[in-house]
Amino acid sequence: LTCAMDSIAVHWEDFASGIPDTSAWVRGVDWEFANTGVAMPDGFDTAIVVEHVVFSEDAEHVEVKAAPSARYAGTRPAGSRMRKGDLLAPAGQLIDADVAAHIASGNVAVVPVVRKPRVAFIPTGNELVAPGAPDGEFHGRKSAVYARTVESNSVLVHGKVESWGAIYLPMEIVPDDRDAIRKALSLACGAADIVILNAGSSKGSDDWSCEVMEEMGEMLCHETNHGPGHHSSFACIDGTPIVGISGPPSGATFTLDFYVRPLVRAYLGLEPLLPKVTAVLAEEFPVKKGHGGHGKGAKCEPKGEKRPREQKKVFHKINLMSVVEDADGVLRATPVSGKPFEAGTPEANAIYLYPTGDEAVIPHVGDKIEIEYR
Repeated sequence: LTCAMDSIAVHWEDFASGIPDTSAWVRGVDWEFANTGVAMPDGFDTAIVVEHVVFSEDAEHVEVKAAPSARYAGTRPAGSRMRKGDLLAPAGQLIDADVAAHIASGNVAVVPVVRKPRVAFIPTGNELVAPGAPDGEFHGRKSAVYARTVESNSVLVHGKVESWGAIYLPMEIVPDDRDAIRKALSLACGAADIVILNAGSSKGSDDWSCEVMEEMGEMLCHETNHGPGHHSSFACIDGTPIVGISGPPSGATFTLDFYVRPLVRAYLGLEPLLPKVTAVLAEEFPVKKGHGGHGKGAKCEPKGEKRPREQKKVFHKINLMSVVEDADGVLRATPVSGKPFEAGTPEANAIYLYPTGDEAVIPHVGDKIEIEYR
């Protein structure tokens, strides 16, 4: 037995008829101090908290104010908190402070763990400038950001990969130069387990990412069948996966979730894909007219400023959704207009891959759809 609180240890039989006269009790024979977590003194079987005991000045005599409720009251038997063979932590468990303390309480000082994967991020583009660039003259330009684009995906990647349990390795902005991209990829593959190459597979005159990855390793895909994030890629260089994410943050946020998160989770020994959830569509999706319209037969004259979409049987538009559970426990999903970072979209807590194209099956109000929580 161990004591459950700061108490005095007593014999239960002494309280069979209520609180006894303790004036002649001898410490060590009739009672003894018993502190929290310490084994009960030999021969004693019950404890009374010190708040119900008055001690003499020399701490040798006691006056008891309350009787214990039963034999063994105020004590814990061996194995009441943990027994041999109890599970301290399952495989794949993230070890935070609480889990570490639980493991230590089982008298285990060292456990085998999976090292956090290191994720390197390479932003590329002549147009990019780091966040916080100063105003005023900058290399002959009106300001640091004049005719430039502020590189914000590093902030996005940093926050996401660390929330997934990985270590973020930032790299400098790389210009649109084949040799510079090759050097950056070589450096990143030597330092990281997973590499993210920003602006993965577009078609600009200075976009060399795909060509360089094909030269250095195996190119697995140049683009996806969804948008935003259509121009994303995947390659492997000397065993290191390279995810080429689209440049705009509105596409990058999804391609990171779709393709980088599964890699991180797999590296940590977790199920790579998060489960999808079935919900009932509460409102119709807004129908877009013109180029890129939804559904069958959505055609119009091409516009020079619009990128032509390759003919695909099914192409998915990523739609933000607001999913709530009704009184009957049914999940109901409502489309939310806008991008993840825009005002009016905070209520969006899920996404749906809306099908478009000649063979797409369009969902309507009341239909069941598969959504993914964000």
